[in-house]
Amino acid sequence: MSNNTLTAGRPVRWQFMFVLGCLVQGVPAVRSEELFDSVMLHSPELAVPRTVRTFPDKLPGLWITAFDRPEADIRCQAALTIGRAHQLGMDGLRQTIPALTRELDREGQHASVRLAAARALVVLDAKESAPNLFKLTLSGDADLCEIIEPALARWGYDPAKDEWLKRLSHPAPHRRETILAIQSVAVAKEEKAVPRLRELVLSLESSSAVRLEAARALSILRKSGAESDADRLGADKSRRGMIGRVAGAWLLRQHSGDETVRRLQSFARDTEPSVVTVALARLIEIDPVLVEPLLDSVLASSDANVRGQGIEVLFRRPSDKHFRLLGDRLSDAHPDVRSKARRFLRELAAAHHDKVIREGEQALAGTDWRGREQSVILLADLKHRPAADRLVNLLNDDRPEVAIAAAWALRMLAVPATLPKALDHFERYTIKNVPPDWRDRQLSQLAQWFGQARFTPADKTLRAMIPPKALAGIQTRSAACWALGWLHEGKPSPDLAGLLEGRLAAVNPFDVEVELVRRMCALSLGRMKANDHLPTLRKFYLEGKPSPSMVNNACGWAIEQLTGEKVPPPEVIETSQRMWFLSPLD
Repeated sequence: MSNNTLTAGRPVRWQFMFVLGCLVQGVPAVRSEELFDSVMLHSPELAVPRTVRTFPDKLPGLWITAFDRPEADIRCQAALTIGRAHQLGMDGLRQTIPALTRELDREGQHASVRLAAARALVVLDAKESAPNLFKLTLSGDADLCEIIEPALARWGYDPAKDEWLKRLSHPAPHRRETILAIQSVAVAKEEKAVPRLRELVLSLESSSAVRLEAARALSILRKSGAESDADRLGADKSRRGMIGRVAGAWLLRQHSGDETVRRLQSFARDTEPSVVTVALARLIEIDPVLVEPLLDSVLASSDANVRGQGIEVLFRRPSDKHFRLLGDRLSDAHPDVRSKARRFLRELAAAHHDKVIREGEQALAGTDWRGREQSVILLADLKHRPAADRLVNLLNDDRPEVAIAAAWALRMLAVPATLPKALDHFERYTIKNVPPDWRDRQLSQLAQWFGQARFTPADKTLRAMIPPKALAGIQTRSAACWALGWLHEGKPSPDLAGLLEGRLAAVNPFDVEVELVRRMCALSLGRMKANDHLPTLRKFYLEGKPSPSMVNNACGWAIEQLTGEKVPPPEVIETSQRMWFLSPLD
């Protein structure tokens, strides 16, 4: 089944996904983040050597000679390798440009070699090869054009501009070729393309993809004069007219003035989020106040991008009402939107501390787990210690996200009065079964807190975490080993030191300890001043200097605490990159 068949069968869905996937310019994508740091990984900060790649000097020459081989696959591998090596940071590869250029023009050249050579020249930013590359695009080979034409556009290669204008005047049978030409004239800022791009946007005979890409190109090339076209495209309010309305909003993407604002506000009231998102982005750039009359519908949108733009306005225009609305977004269904609301509130706290605390406390007491999670993080970031009692209760929250956040927040707030209840919770989940991974993360935070607080009532419970058969996960056991070093800082405990040494030395076939536990055991032996175990620490300080092994580095740090022997500064480790399809023997 061809792509055209698929498009014809489901045009509305395809158009909608295209708009959302390619043309939305509202809220930048925010990936889920790991919020809950582990202090044990940074106390102390262990020196680690920096690793740099090195490359044998003879590699470029060897790859150049490969182009003289008759086998097409060897020449292809040589070109691909040059591009890959450049991306890995290898210098001196511009000497390969003449050989790569010759491969483009070789008579009877295999298509795969020509494609690989073109890709390598583009990666090398070989502007001097532009005439040879441009000549290849005239063949109409779609694969070559996809690689070459974006580079020619960046380089501003004039002969290619003429070809793109010609292609737009006589649309190619394949839509992708037309779209590539549209994208190229936009990057090259070729203003001669404006009349034809306008025709493509307004033509109902153009495909949806072509119309939208032409509108985006016009938004780059024109900063005024598109108002009447936007009105025309926005006139059809039906589902069928959605593509036209998105295109109309795009035409105004760099426009200004009262009439532009009026039209953008009209687009921002559209029923289709893809139209609203484009219009809102420009309104916010002009002045966030222009979006305030639309906030109710924006924040109620089913689209996360639209709601995200709404909270951008709330942030830029702080008021009592807007603080309440930002607080409501802590419970947003989309993780990126609710975390963005939290970050905005955190930033606003510098000037509006009490208002932000009010919103955080309200969400903390709410029924929505999302709001509880975000408020826990917010209040901990703001060091709001009155929340600590509530956080203890949230250790047993039905949602793992909230329960983990509560443990981290308790460690961050460090309210001594809550330590006994936290210890009760810790013990409850380490006496029957090994807890699930999420509980392991939670208990690890509590164990680290016990160590930071020097909470000696936790000593016995933490010691029970050291053996490999303990009813705890790796994170919890590691944190317990680390915390015990703080509980006994400068005070050697023979029994405890023996347990820690045993796990550090557990590298035998039937008793192999994980590296994180071994690392924390070494650190605690150093903190405890366990001088009797210096031989074991030296045994596993294999390098005698910082290395990529964190166990080695932890042992070195511990030895310094016991003896005063300074850990040498970390060196630079050179890793020679020799695993190529052709490498020198020497």
